[in-house]
Amino acid sequence: MKRETWLLTGGAGYIGTHIADEFIRNGKSVVILDSLYQGLESRITYLRAHHGVEIPFIKADIRDFNEIESVIRTHKIDGIVHTAALKAVGESMEKPDEYFQVNLDATKELIEIAKRNGVKKFIFSSTAAVYGSPDSMEPCKEDGPKAPISPYGDSKYQAESSVTAFINEPGNHGTSLRFFNVVGTAAPELLDNSVENLVPIVLGKLDKGQAPVIFGTDYPTADGTCIRDYVDVRDIARAHLAAADATTQLPPAMNIGTGRGASVREIINLVLDATNKSDTAVIESPRRAGDPAFLCADVSLAKSSMGFESQYSLEASIRSLF
Repeated sequence: MKRETWLLTGGAGYIGTHIADEFIRNGKSVVILDSLYQGLESRITYLRAHHGVEIPFIKADIRDFNEIESVIRTHKIDGIVHTAALKAVGESMEKPDEYFQVNLDATKELIEIAKRNGVKKFIFSSTAAVYGSPDSMEPCKEDGPKAPISPYGDSKYQAESSVTAFINEPGNHGTSLRFFNVVGTAAPELLDNSVENLVPIVLGKLDKGQAPVIFGTDYPTADGTCIRDYVDVRDIARAHLAAADATTQLPPAMNIGTGRGASVREIINLVLDATNKSDTAVIESPRRAGDPAFLCADVSLAKSSMGFESQYSLEASIRSLF
């Protein structure tokens, strides 16, 4: 059988390179397209050396449609994993037009290019931000309320509709995977460099000798701080592989999380313990607008549809960073 060749958009990113790592390990060829706006070419260099394979890399913006079409034709692409996106919630409030252009319009055009070139598989990296700020203390179900509160979440939610229309066409396969809070790493070379995620933020503060900050200690939770579902990036990669290898029709969207919540205070304490700084004082600040008390995944659909369950504990995810 011919090795499948997958195009990974945003493939030099934190999540994208972990997907590439998992796909290569399981016998797939990958081609990476990334603008390097947030991605790092050093991650691709690491993967080439680690696996001893050539990984074609094309530096291009996801809005460079002529380049994308050329890549798909040149490399005879079988499937697309679309992780390329702008993803800073705060920035999306300041630049909504650009977020819709990159996250929604470019996704629609990518799907049209895929259809023109006979690409039958399309997996979309979506987000728990589609659920907005639920006032429920119940895990989010895929068919539950969607009320994104940022242009980031809204652009991703609208893009899901185009993916769903594609996979509903006979002969096509794929899904949208809604990630919850991503943490951990497979290797130091693939670490998260985001300034948006809690664990890198805490580590950045500690590196500068500053105290971590908790926003809101009066939530209706056991310790008064927000609860989130933290899923290991290696599990995110495994979920993409499961979706890529699925032989039956998948649901249009699936949550990828652990189904377990951890509070902000717990996360900070785990990081402090891992860095031997458990005596560090923590600053408590007022709540931020739009932060729900509880945002966790109902993960039953991914399990029933493609046999996927997360493997890594939160402690293992945090240990992997050191």
